[in-house]
Amino acid sequence: MTIEINAAIKSAMLDQAESCFPNESCGFIIGSYAAGVAKGDYYIPCDNDHGHNQQRRFLIDPMAYQLAEDTADANGQSIISIVHSHPDHPDQPSEFDRLHAWPGLSYIIIAVFAGRVRSYRSWQLSDDRSEFHQEVINLGD
Repeated sequence: MTIEINAAIKSAMLDQAESCFPNESCGFIIGSYAAGVAKGDYYIPCDNDHGHNQQRRFLIDPMAYQLAEDTADANGQSIISIVHSHPDHPDQPSEFDRLHAWPGLSYIIIAVFAGRVRSYRSWQLSDDRSEFHQEVINLGD
């Protein structure tokens, strides 16, 4: 799978990742699927509601998830990606990420070191949930 994001999505998710540092940021990309490409239309930032260790974990309130899903549905769209940052860690999924991810969604992970974005990559969990596969991220209009 390939995921396509626009400059506004890229800017919003990277800015949020830096502003939340040293905690993990999180949010959703809303868009649609066509011909093997998940095309993002906009980004919805979320609060990290993890109560104990926001520097290593994120938690999106179920009501925020429902609101994002309802907003997408109302416009004939879907949540195509869950985005989160890894403060002072690489942009690779952790074992915790694997255990809590769902097949069929893209997961963009942003590596933020010393408050600055270093890199970001997208991943998709295999159907058997055993591993992530890296996806191509295209920057579109």
